[in-house]
Amino acid sequence: MQETYDIAVIGAGTGGLVSAFLCDSLGAKTALIEKARMGGECLWTGCVPSKALIRSAKVFATVKRAAEFGVQVENARLDWHIVQQRLAAVRDEIKELERVEMAKTKIDFITATARFLDANTLELTDKSGTTQLRAHKFILATGTKANIPDILGLGDVDFLTHETIFDVPDLPRSLTILGGGPVACEFAQAFARFGTQVTILQQGEHLLPKEDSEISATLQTLLQNDGVQIFLNAKTKRVEKDKAIRLIFEADGAEKTVVSEHLLVATGKKAHDTVNFAAAGVQMHERGVIVDENLKTTAPHIWACGDITGAYLFTHVAEYGGKIAAQNALLPVKAKADYRIVPWTTFTDPEVAHLGLTEEEAREEHGEAKSYKVPFSRLDRAIIEGETSGFLKAICTGSGRLVGAHIIGPQAGELIHTFVPAVRDGALLQELAETIHVYPTLSEIGHRAGNQFYQDTLNDALEKAPVRWLLNKFVK
Repeated sequence: MQETYDIAVIGAGTGGLVSAFLCDSLGAKTALIEKARMGGECLWTGCVPSKALIRSAKVFATVKRAAEFGVQVENARLDWHIVQQRLAAVRDEIKELERVEMAKTKIDFITATARFLDANTLELTDKSGTTQLRAHKFILATGTKANIPDILGLGDVDFLTHETIFDVPDLPRSLTILGGGPVACEFAQAFARFGTQVTILQQGEHLLPKEDSEISATLQTLLQNDGVQIFLNAKTKRVEKDKAIRLIFEADGAEKTVVSEHLLVATGKKAHDTVNFAAAGVQMHERGVIVDENLKTTAPHIWACGDITGAYLFTHVAEYGGKIAAQNALLPVKAKADYRIVPWTTFTDPEVAHLGLTEEEAREEHGEAKSYKVPFSRLDRAIIEGETSGFLKAICTGSGRLVGAHIIGPQAGELIHTFVPAVRDGALLQELAETIHVYPTLSEIGHRAGNQFYQDTLNDALEKAPVRWLLNKFVK
């Protein structure tokens, strides 16, 4: 007998889990369908294992400079297999937390591959065979997959992606990375710190092309200090395989070759149709499923959230979208997705955090823009911690309204949240100067930027004759 649900959620990554939990809490009979493992890419091949890997690399790098802090460590070495065991343990611990939360609900969790037969019917295939499921409404949270570029010979080599790199049996002796985005930079630094010879081939002019150009340049220098070889404007012509993997590419007007044990392809992600969207009336574009501001697809009873929508491929945005999709699917009052204030972080060491407009974007949008730059080397807590690389760049309009904040520095991913309400609410930068910050903390960096703006404002005021006359009259 075919079972009918109020709503079926396809995909149990962050967006799918959040939307399913909310649908269940609203009293809807909910099915959550996942073809592989609960937790999706973030838990198994994305955020969780990569950040665990980065943590191991940072600890190893810190141990190497322990003498700076008066701590003598002899013969420190890396054990790749223990690193892998810790990755697995971290994933298992978080998986258990999700399992416990799922057990508190009435959600029917179904492990199967889903495929639309028509607008309201799914065909579910698992090891035992094929069944069908019907639902009045659906939420799509099917994610993305690695984007593999069309390069001659690439298909003939056993290359790695962000999904498979954690499973290499031994620590790579050498690694070439195609791409210069967050995934490429994070893996490049981590493996370089482990002792791997790492080369980045970036097709564009900068690493992290969505970031402020000065921050990108600073990160490039820091990665190079960690031993990463970087080629910009590199166009890969072909890939060859003999005893090792050989990449032939053009850079700086010449043909070059890099040879390595492993090749990591980190050239972004792309949406894919695994569930026969067309049968349900769901249309796609090159970035993913077409959705409106309410996250409704072109089918009137189907919503989508997470990476499959093509908007900001971040776990925190998937969570945000999951809530909106569930609310709009089940409640009469509709919510709109607002992506104007989306922070993100690249978890290199130091971290790179992004919020709002860059200086170039602010000038394009507002005509006049000011930037206030505060280096961590002038911050007492950073000096105490021995973590002085990087800076904050606060961006505001000519009137001082904060429209962006960009950080490269220690704990940038934590610090960026200080600026989210300020940018969202259009606060003046001087308000950060007027807010009392705990000393000594890294959060003071925003306070310092506010002080700069405050001092500039006072200096401008002092240049006006009536103000100077008043000061002369009442101070002397």
